[in-house]
Amino acid sequence: MGTSASNSGPKDKTPLLPSWAQGVSPAATATPAAQPSDATNADGSSSQGPLANSDSAQSGQGQDSDLPAVNTPAATKDNPWQLARRAMTSATKGGGQSYQLQTAGRRYVSAKGGARKAAATASGGRATTARIGSFVSNVASIGFAEATRALGLEGIVGQKVDAVLAAIINAIAPTGTSNDDAIARRAASETIRELFEKYEVQQAGLDALDAMTEADVADSIERSVANYVYQRWLFDLSQRIEQNAVSETDAVKLERDVKDFVTGLVKLKLDGKEAVHLDWKGMQGQKFVQEIYDAAYKLLGGTS
Repeated sequence: MGTSASNSGPKDKTPLLPSWAQGVSPAATATPAAQPSDATNADGSSSQGPLANSDSAQSGQGQDSDLPAVNTPAATKDNPWQLARRAMTSATKGGGQSYQLQTAGRRYVSAKGGARKAAATASGGRATTARIGSFVSNVASIGFAEATRALGLEGIVGQKVDAVLAAIINAIAPTGTSNDDAIARRAASETIRELFEKYEVQQAGLDALDAMTEADVADSIERSVANYVYQRWLFDLSQRIEQNAVSETDAVKLERDVKDFVTGLVKLKLDGKEAVHLDWKGMQGQKFVQEIYDAAYKLLGGTS
């Protein structure tokens, strides 16, 4: 659900590119030595510490640092992560064609243990999506000023847009203790930035958000899920794509194609009216978010 046009996101942000696309060695993006450098979770995700400076919400600027390297398990003939890596490498070399991304998506979800497990391990994403759902629902029903007070941000009304944006991102996606928390924070930051851009808040002022509709609420929730799935996918596979497989230009194009693919995929036909009146902080909200993440990963895995 949602009637707004697709938004490619802020134009002043540094693209999320793995080290192979930027001429940086994996060691240059690794976490400090104090963190385990060879730990990989059962689903293939890194178990290193939280991402340092994964977004710029605290500074109010639009520049993000790279996500750290993900360690690659030993490749075997039946290793699902090797199959996922090869599929993404093929998509990279092939220009990010839709059918190639579909194959890469299926193999990625399979490597994660299937759609249900992928959704179950997306704890940071689910938490931030629930907070975004609560916030945008409040904006649509009681107005932006009251919605920010509900976040505990009574003092930000009247401040500059950049400061308000940073405060909202920090309230919705506080710095966590795991890579998943940091990925979810980056995705939430992208979602809120897209919302501000859609309503041209920088030019029209924060009151412009009072025009949010039920359809816009559903659209923001979908974007939140799509942004998380996209960020998690690239993070999980960034160091599993063959080193120097493509040029930096091709890598930038692939990143755009992957995001467009995921965003177009995650159209969950949410009921905006239901979303506005949902108890996002209770069991009802938790169940709702779990269901939409299940649906998103089923779509990505081609099992819907």
